[in-house]
Amino acid sequence: METWKRWNLPKNEGTRVHRIGDRRICVAVDMVGDQYVLAAMALPPEASRGSRLALPSLSDKAWTRFFMDKAEDYELAPAYPPMPTCIRLKQPFSLAPGSTVEGWIFSRIEASILVNGARIASFPLATPYKTLYGSPEAGVICRYDEEEFLAAAEPLASSLHADQRFVAHPVRLRNASAEPVEVSDLCIYGEQLSIVGDEKTMQSERLLFVFSSSGVRMSLDGTTLLPLGSRVMAKPAVSGEERFIVRSFELFKNMTRI
Repeated sequence: METWKRWNLPKNEGTRVHRIGDRRICVAVDMVGDQYVLAAMALPPEASRGSRLALPSLSDKAWTRFFMDKAEDYELAPAYPPMPTCIRLKQPFSLAPGSTVEGWIFSRIEASILVNGARIASFPLATPYKTLYGSPEAGVICRYDEEEFLAAAEPLASSLHADQRFVAHPVRLRNASAEPVEVSDLCIYGEQLSIVGDEKTMQSERLLFVFSSSGVRMSLDGTTLLPLGSRVMAKPAVSGEERFIVRSFELFKNMTRI
């Protein structure tokens, strides 16, 4: 069943449950006076086991509540986390001086609920953890994740990224320094990226990471060929020149240097 789409309010069906991986996003409708109030909450995997769900009352603080005014529906859409994502590669590798490699990495998305285009709630689809990317003086607090790097210039088979909890990023890594570098961590700025795809596969624009003696830079690297029938599922949070700002950080030497 299609998940990422516009849904009517569940006025006569009780609580609607959207299943995304091992998470459940619950949506219900309450009445306050003559106004409909949309209520939403996410259940962790341990609360999703079994056939019956024990949900708190709609007045409980566990629910995110939103007055619908005249709106009659909501949209369930994929979204990037509100902060950058630092992806630690499960198998770091060395990049020779002047060399370039193309491939794919994956990052976890969130499930957002929008009403009239405005985001009213966003739920992580995995337990979120934070880390510092870069040095203590110039680093950035990021969402932490661990994933594989798949070295391949060609588009991936849909079976390799059919998990609705992930978005695929085609990337190009370039070593602009005169010495080998170790690639162990990559930082993804979701605010600059789209999510494009269909119900089974999702991906972003191509990213370019340039490693040098001063650190690593991330920038957009043009567009990418997309599967037939793809649509824009999420637009960048920033627009115009902000999308093309090069992100630069001074990294720890043991993160980037051999």
